[in-house]
Amino acid sequence: MGRENAPTRIESVERSLEIVQIMTDLGTASATEIAERLNLAKSTTHYHLKTLEDMEFVVRKENGYRIGMKLLTMGHDLVNQMNLYRIGKPNVDRLAQETGELSILMVEEHGLGYYIYDSRGDKAVNFDTVGSEKYLHNNALGKAVLAHLPDERVDAIIDRHGLPKTTEQTITDRETLDAELTTAYTEGVTFDREEQLEGLCCVGAPIRNPQTTDDHSIQGAISVAVPASRAQGEYFTDELATAVTDTANLIELELADY
Repeated sequence: MGRENAPTRIESVERSLEIVQIMTDLGTASATEIAERLNLAKSTTHYHLKTLEDMEFVVRKENGYRIGMKLLTMGHDLVNQMNLYRIGKPNVDRLAQETGELSILMVEEHGLGYYIYDSRGDKAVNFDTVGSEKYLHNNALGKAVLAHLPDERVDAIIDRHGLPKTTEQTITDRETLDAELTTAYTEGVTFDREEQLEGLCCVGAPIRNPQTTDDHSIQGAISVAVPASRAQGEYFTDELATAVTDTANLIELELADY
């Protein structure tokens, strides 16, 4: 068969990855549960599970199957190989120490945000971040990324993931979001006022790729998260905003050496 006629998706690979996703969602899943969710024959499901187990991506337990630690190791290896992580880590630490708040580093992939590192100052809010998968429209980190992506890429992300409402403050209409992204692009800073989580506010800034002159080339974003009670006046809009944008600029300068 010629390349032009070859299928673009391999169904067996797709099914195996769907099985891994089910185990990720459920924690542990039996072969019967998996077969029913995917409308697969039990024999086919067992073949997939046996292959995944032999490859050490899946572990069989008394009550079913779960994903293996090999996937965790792969995730750690991926992050450790990223220049943004290696350079961003000490800068995120310093930002957290200087502000006393929670500082977060994020990258975008497939239209979602992934928190790859955080650091906590002496008054940091308690908020689980690292490893989290987030929408982009409802937080300062995500909006910092969206503001520096081409319009067609933003369109594709919103078409795929929508603008889900996570709090009463979440922006759920495109016109309002576009206006905020335009301002964010011009000013180089973004704000999230309880849009992702009630009681939590954030200040974010983009980290651009220093190896290109393309205005829309974005590496990731950095933010400081604070409880809503401290997201007041100049402390939030000026002091924290300056600390975040200065740190983002420093990371960009250091990335230029790689």
